[in-house]
Amino acid sequence: MTDVPLVSVIIPMHGRSHFIEAALRSVIAQTHPRVETILVDDNGEGSANQLATHEQVAPFLGPNVRYSANPANVGVSATRNRGVELARGEYVTFLDDDDLYYEHKVAHQLQHMLDHKLDLSICSFDRFDTDGETQPPSAIQPPLTCAQDVLFGDPSPHAPTIMIERAFFQRIGGFNESLAYREDLMLVTRALIHGAAIGSIPEPLFNYRVHAGFQLSKKRFACDEIDRIYAIIDEEEAELRRQLPPAERERLLSVRHYKQLEVLFKNGCRIPFALLADTVKYAFKTGDHKQLVRGISKYVRAALRRNTH
Repeated sequence: MTDVPLVSVIIPMHGRSHFIEAALRSVIAQTHPRVETILVDDNGEGSANQLATHEQVAPFLGPNVRYSANPANVGVSATRNRGVELARGEYVTFLDDDDLYYEHKVAHQLQHMLDHKLDLSICSFDRFDTDGETQPPSAIQPPLTCAQDVLFGDPSPHAPTIMIERAFFQRIGGFNESLAYREDLMLVTRALIHGAAIGSIPEPLFNYRVHAGFQLSKKRFACDEIDRIYAIIDEEEAELRRQLPPAERERLLSVRHYKQLEVLFKNGCRIPFALLADTVKYAFKTGDHKQLVRGISKYVRAALRRNTH
């Protein structure tokens, strides 16, 4: 069986010890015969959450389920990178501590990578709430074979959707540890810059837990943090932009400006005039002005409603 690739599943853990047993059991139940689980606790060694988390996972620890605790909280990106450092598998994939794999997740995604000779694969996923009820619609990934598909196809490459060759992951530097938002998309960007062969799976392979009153897309940030995040994203994407034809470069700038505008608005931040002007300029140059006008109209109406309540 040694010719069957070992796959390492990295689970970062922080503050949700009551969910981890179900997540871990979903990995143990995988149909692929060679899976190891790397649990990395980011609660801070000796903290109440770390002790509670260790108590939950202790009965499962052994040769194929290993546990490591960070001395202090370092964030999800550094924690995932630490998990990959500890991994022995030829391939690595990820699971958040409150999500659940379907039993064929690892086997199906690995076969997809082998069949298509991929460096990185992105799968689709279902959603469910804290009561276990399905939350439609499923997140079905668009076809992904090149940089343009990722940049303009609106994929959802959350970390658990990703399977990647471990050596390739380490060669490109892993997750950007300065980011706790869109770090997964930036990993895919890094992979593309380094010439990765990528592909997507339209079949959902895991269940993503949606917590009441919270969606990742609506995560709130301080305004200066948004500026910092987008400065890092701009730096990460610089090389990829240089590889695009001029028209697609402008289209990418239009998309990025619009998304930054959207995040600033959702967080109640002041919209810099220069950003708004650039967004309008690139939208008209690329022909996306109708969507922009609809978006601005929607936000203006929402702002007026907020101010009247």
